[in-house]
Amino acid sequence: MVFTTYGKETAMVRIGSDINEPAYIGIGSGSGVVSVTNTGLVHHTDRNAFTTSDLSVARKWEMIADFNSVEMSGTPLREFGIFVESSGGKLWQREGFAAIQFDGTNELQIQVTWEVY
Repeated sequence: MVFTTYGKETAMVRIGSDINEPAYIGIGSGSGVVSVTNTGLVHHTDRNAFTTSDLSVARKWEMIADFNSVEMSGTPLREFGIFVESSGGKLWQREGFAAIQFDGTNELQIQVTWEVY
């Protein structure tokens, strides 16, 4: 998992400011190289708001988003990323992996935990 340069810079500015925090997870079918300089997904297919955002444990932030079987039908999932905006905007984090094919009977739940050391 790669926390992008933009994500790191914005997280530092966020301390003591009024910048909005990430609230959405986007999914995609792109297969480009994951890098700290990524500003978006390679091929964005959908984006949903977190269904859970938990900051109850010190230095940890757990985020969960759900995608139903209709949203996932026919999707060759290869990437996901964290965003502030419901559409557009810059990527905070990106993860890439081998394709997972969804056939219309599968749902998807993505859970991401950030921990500050």
